[in-house]
Amino acid sequence: MSEQQLRKIKGVWCKFNNQSRMSTITLDEVRICCIKRGVEIIEIEECTFGFNLSIPAIKITIVNNVTTLLPRQKLSEIQIYQNNIIPFQKQEEFWAKVDWFAPVFMNREQIDEGFKVANLKIGYHEFLPKEELQKRFQEFFPTVYNFSNIIPITVQTFSDSIAISKHVPLIKESILAFYSGMRVASIASLIPMIEDILNTIIEDSFENLDLKTKVDRCIKRAKENIKHDHILGADWIPEEYVQDDVLKVMNERIRIIELIGNWLKNSFYENTENYQNTSGFNRHFFAHAKSEIWQNQSNFFRAMGLIQALAFIECFAMKESKLSIFPPTPDIRSESFRNDVFACLNLQVIKNTLLQQLQINGCLPFNPTASDDGWLDRSATLSTKMNDEIVKSLRDNGWQCHSFGQPVKSGEYITVRASKLGKEIGIALLYSCATDNKVYKELEVTNDYILYQGAPYRQESFAYGINKYVGPLNAWLAPD
Repeated sequence: MSEQQLRKIKGVWCKFNNQSRMSTITLDEVRICCIKRGVEIIEIEECTFGFNLSIPAIKITIVNNVTTLLPRQKLSEIQIYQNNIIPFQKQEEFWAKVDWFAPVFMNREQIDEGFKVANLKIGYHEFLPKEELQKRFQEFFPTVYNFSNIIPITVQTFSDSIAISKHVPLIKESILAFYSGMRVASIASLIPMIEDILNTIIEDSFENLDLKTKVDRCIKRAKENIKHDHILGADWIPEEYVQDDVLKVMNERIRIIELIGNWLKNSFYENTENYQNTSGFNRHFFAHAKSEIWQNQSNFFRAMGLIQALAFIECFAMKESKLSIFPPTPDIRSESFRNDVFACLNLQVIKNTLLQQLQINGCLPFNPTASDDGWLDRSATLSTKMNDEIVKSLRDNGWQCHSFGQPVKSGEYITVRASKLGKEIGIALLYSCATDNKVYKELEVTNDYILYQGAPYRQESFAYGINKYVGPLNAWLAPD
């Protein structure tokens, strides 16, 4: 549109808008005004524009197929817009406090379920400390990024993505690794692909841009394309209707895109000295090995959610993208990959049970990894053995059990006390005979029986100097 054309169209808009006549003006009156101002009209018609909220407007097509929109309502007259300004500001503040953004490729009910499990609502950020919010929000991630979300999005949506499809084999391998117990390795394989996806979306991989500038360019491109659709591809509309703060309220897609962009810049790509969130899901902590905080296992779900967010951005930033913003209906590809994932889960259970028995029988040490120090399984075994064998045996012999202890990680033991006819005894169960002598001495003070799983292994050495009963659980009989 030439400067002269723009000046004439603005004149028509300003005349009727300043007179507060846009809501009632007829098409003929606008046509006559345009003709008087020298605007050559090809077509003039009524229309509506917008996404979440339709705004009535007059669409004018002039020479060279240049189109303009003259809204019939002032922003101050659109009650829904006015009512949503503050609630949407609160939503933005909430997502910033919990260190995330509105999830994509899922419906409102799925997101609400995540809030329910995390015991959070939008608005809690106004009175809960940020650390407490983020601690609770940890439960949100595995709830919303579950199998029904991760599997079809990965094998169906990502496979059709221009920017992500080449990474699908690695993403699938990362998912299988996570559910096979290699959780930290899984996270480590997902983080590096984020920058490549960004480069592909902005199509500027050879430019020496800093990371936050890449994010800005990516988000700007997506917002421009969304805005183009929002205003029906018009060449001109009064500026106040397309300002960022207005579009965030009027168009949900722009609101989500901006939330993603803000999170990328203020959290994922934030410099380590300025990073103040609890998850550790930060590119620099990972890339420069400045901390192990990024190994937080919920970061697997964050990584999957972030890649989904980048697929959502691709939908709008790349005009040639064929992706849909809606979650796919699972097909045979999803069913096949789901079987792979469940096979990993089942094999993991079998492997852990087998290894645990071999370690107990052979008094072998557990081999901790970054993902698993094994304590969760060992504490469960201690609790089971205590309840099913020791407590049962005591009760069968008429003892009343009380003071049930929780499994203690330091020393790896569990305790219980029992009473009968005025007599009280204490029983401790060690995970293994091969336990530090200091632990035996600590347990000797309050326990009459110190038992352990598996066969004796250098018992005289580990239990040196202990005067209470020490022996394997499978050889112990509850006293009369």
